[in-house]
Amino acid sequence: MIFSDSKLFINNIMYTKIILLLILSLISNSQILAQSAWVNQASGISSNLVSVFFINSNTGWASGTDGTVIKTTNGGTNWIIQNSTTTLPLINIMFGDENTGWAAGGFDDNNPLCYHRIMVIRTTNGGNLWTQQISGNGFLYNDLFVVSNQKAYITNSGICCPPFCIAESGGLGFTSNSGQNWYSSLDRPSHSVFFLNENSGWVSSRTSDDVLPVRNYIYRTTNAGTNWGIMYVDSTSYNPFRNLFFTDELTGYAQRGSLIKSTNAGINWTATDNLITSGTSDNFFVNKDTGWCTGGSGKIIRTDNGGMNWTFQTTNTANHLSSVYFADEFTGWAVGSNGTVIKTVTGGLTSVSQSTVFVNSFLLIQNYPNPFNPVTHLEFGISNLGFVTLKIYNALGQVVSTLVNESRPAGYYNVEFDGSDLPSGIYFYKLEAGDLTETKRMILLK
Repeated sequence: MIFSDSKLFINNIMYTKIILLLILSLISNSQILAQSAWVNQASGISSNLVSVFFINSNTGWASGTDGTVIKTTNGGTNWIIQNSTTTLPLINIMFGDENTGWAAGGFDDNNPLCYHRIMVIRTTNGGNLWTQQISGNGFLYNDLFVVSNQKAYITNSGICCPPFCIAESGGLGFTSNSGQNWYSSLDRPSHSVFFLNENSGWVSSRTSDDVLPVRNYIYRTTNAGTNWGIMYVDSTSYNPFRNLFFTDELTGYAQRGSLIKSTNAGINWTATDNLITSGTSDNFFVNKDTGWCTGGSGKIIRTDNGGMNWTFQTTNTANHLSSVYFADEFTGWAVGSNGTVIKTVTGGLTSVSQSTVFVNSFLLIQNYPNPFNPVTHLEFGISNLGFVTLKIYNALGQVVSTLVNESRPAGYYNVEFDGSDLPSGIYFYKLEAGDLTETKRMILLK
């Protein structure tokens, strides 16, 4: 009888363990499924990717350091490495149709004359063959915009070589014959260019020399660059306007430390949110309300009301994401460091509810990856200077790790947590800042 009872007791323990493992497995699977809005794609390279462009939902290209150009014809399932004919960084790539496209970039040599090694390449067969159109020494190219298979624009901001600056030497160039000839469209140092259609476009400019103040400008054309008029000018910030993006004749966005917005064709600009969009590297909008920003540590945020509110999306990568492009409101790609390519077919949304981040908010983001083994990333944001603590608790409520315990200025933070010394299980992380507190759950699965 004693043996029988012991056997029954042991069986009950084993049964309980099996049930717990099944529950943990179900939780883990549901977490993984819930976070599959962005999925990793194998690019086949390790170079940093800094620009991505798709002509449709199947065919696209990405470019980056070391002269990297890769192409897909099946939505990113497979990527083919193309011969760009250069090893210089290609910081922009864009196509006018499935055959004709350009990539541009270069490298800062820091030579005594302050010139850079520059490069513009073009293809007329989808990238099977790239040819160099502009090369040698010159002013480094900042941005590229292709209007058609015949017309493209390219910007450079001149040079600033301490102890003197000659930024006024930059300009906006264009071709109207597929790159056979390049001409000047605006004789001003230029940073970013965007065209809504063949006639309507914007370009950002910044003039600077050894005498302050620095002046930033937004120019607009309504006749395909024949004439440019000043829409906006200020001398309040050294940061130039980057990554101009207009969704219609009135609504536009740009990066300037954080994401800023215009609702009157570029005459006035206001911040969408200084905390959440701070440090973002690129933006893309499918209409005046819905758009995405990318940034460091795998950051992708989405807005559905023109930047008033933002949702953090799970990307399952900690690499910097430099560029984002959407073929439609659901299908998009982001690229970044170490050959990172990720894709969504849901607009980045998941089947579970996602918390929306409000302007000037206190926020704690779900860790990623989750479940994790053994390293995960915790992100939080605070809108005011104050004392902050971020602690890890086990299921018994005991503190197992203190990640932050100090005064922090307003900003957005990413903290790495290593659970190598902890057993598998459910853990909680708690953020406290002043009177505000938030706790989230995570799973360590070894």
